[in-house]
Amino acid sequence: MRIAAGVFLIIAAVFNFLGGCFWAGAGTCTGCVGEVMEHDRLQQEKQGQSIDPWEPSPYPGDAIETPTVGDEEEANVSAWEGGGSNGGEFDEQDTLTQGEIEEIKTSGAGMALYGFAILILSGVMIGAAVCSFKEKKAKFVLITGILVIAAEVLGVLLVYFILPEKEAEEILSSMFLLVKLPGLVAGFLSILAARSFPHPLLSS
Repeated sequence: MRIAAGVFLIIAAVFNFLGGCFWAGAGTCTGCVGEVMEHDRLQQEKQGQSIDPWEPSPYPGDAIETPTVGDEEEANVSAWEGGGSNGGEFDEQDTLTQGEIEEIKTSGAGMALYGFAILILSGVMIGAAVCSFKEKKAKFVLITGILVIAAEVLGVLLVYFILPEKEAEEILSSMFLLVKLPGLVAGFLSILAARSFPHPLLSS
């Protein structure tokens, strides 16, 4: 039992290390994207507040020309013939509200935090595997098994709550759950192995 627990702990530690790198990197990138989008939105709001088309120019030589109806029609036709690229970019930039940007930043922070947590846990699992081989520190192995199970379940919940429903269902129905399987097995075997150590559980 202890050998099987140690082997599965090492396998799960490798998966957690790779998963931790992915979650930490993806969360950091998502948070940076949210910060950039928020910065751009604030800049657009400042520019919109500072520019007043009806305010007279401070320079006498600069006269504000009021576009006529014909000029507006020509501008609209030229913009339409040009593909409306500027208008499309403006609409794309304004598609996200401040609340949606905050959700992106929060999701990125949660992903990064989870990634760094399982990176640390992967190192703890290696130590627990060594203790399992040597049948030492039963409490440490037991607690590690509980943490591994909790981390695997938390990873599934993180995907379900952060990603959109359709994408989350596709991920949870694919190889993602198989990647979580070694961790769950390692957690249960660690708990069973810790209870079967020759040393008393409370005195270890």
